[in-house]
Amino acid sequence: MATTVDSPTDNNTVATDASSLAERATKAKATIDKHESILFKIKLQDATGKHVPVYEVANKTIGFLCAAGRFSACQELATLIDQFLEANPDFVIIYISLDQSLEAFNRTLAAHPRWLAIPYNEPVRQDILNEWQTKGVPCLHVYDPVEHEIVTSWGGSCLRFNAERCMSEWKKGREGVSYLQIVLGWWYYRAPPGVYRDMSDQELINSGFPSQESTDTKKNK
Repeated sequence: MATTVDSPTDNNTVATDASSLAERATKAKATIDKHESILFKIKLQDATGKHVPVYEVANKTIGFLCAAGRFSACQELATLIDQFLEANPDFVIIYISLDQSLEAFNRTLAAHPRWLAIPYNEPVRQDILNEWQTKGVPCLHVYDPVEHEIVTSWGGSCLRFNAERCMSEWKKGREGVSYLQIVLGWWYYRAPPGVYRDMSDQELINSGFPSQESTDTKKNK
């Protein structure tokens, strides 16, 4: 937005202003247009489909969960999230669905009544996925609504390996989990390498996490 300046400025002031703008742009990397909070761009609903005013989450730490309920890996993270919500009332989940249909989206929310969600038919869902370079599922972006920035995109690893301390770390603007904790954690659990990163559906399958459809097919045989 253009700013009117009534008094002349020297070169130092201009340089300072340019530096401030650059810093703000960096901090605002998690916003759709780089200058406004994502909270000004979205609508929210609860698990029953009822509209929820965005201001109700404006003073909480927010987890934007990009996931698809049909995958076992997403279901495993969803269980951790529900446990974390129980212990941390100042944390809220906003579900960004990669489900393949509205019916699947509704089933996912019905299974997790504490979650909020961006309505399935809202185009801004895709804008967010593109802006935050979310390439696969599951991915939990932890967002600070005061600073209007993503604190970490390793939210899933935070809940797996540092659940007792990550909330306080996020409030300080920190990642909430160290790379060493991630490496040691996955080594201990013998999980496929790379699962803590964004992964495509096919990569998840290749890493040993079957889709829900394939799981259901096996059960029915």
